[in-house]
Amino acid sequence: MKNLLFSAVFLISGTLLAQDNPKEVKQETEVTTVKTNHGDKTSAKSVKVVTKETSDIKLDKNNHDRVKSDTKVEKEVYVDNDDNTGYQFSTKETYYISDGGSYIFSPHNQGFGINHNQDNATSVESAKSWVSSNDEYYIVEGEAHSGIGRFNANGDFMVEYYNKDTQKVEVKIYKKN
Repeated sequence: MKNLLFSAVFLISGTLLAQDNPKEVKQETEVTTVKTNHGDKTSAKSVKVVTKETSDIKLDKNNHDRVKSDTKVEKEVYVDNDDNTGYQFSTKETYYISDGGSYIFSPHNQGFGINHNQDNATSVESAKSWVSSNDEYYIVEGEAHSGIGRFNANGDFMVEYYNKDTQKVEVKIYKKN
């Protein structure tokens, strides 16, 4: 009886866990090493960039073809600029889309910067954020708007700010890419 009960619990819990949305994860690692000759000594400095793309796998209900879904891109940069054998974590960037533009969220010591990605080669800082006393909210200061921001359940970043032109509180949403 004990084995039967254990088997039933195992099958039910396995069925519940199998109901999660399947995700596709692509990860690419690129390492660049630069060697410098100092006359009597040669030093090597390495930069490792790990790019990870995550997206939900969604199927069309009618014909079961795959449907395009949002993709979240995270880029982690590691630097090895000393003589030890390991890399030191440098930064992590996450990409978002808002109003048809692409934005890069780059962390710093007290929050993150929001950079407008004008093309694949250049980006311009459009706002900075700092963690507030309530860890769920960020104080955002930018050229176009300043206000209070937070991440919603979907991973989108929402900034509430006062628009002087319309004299209303508005919300700008940076959708997770």
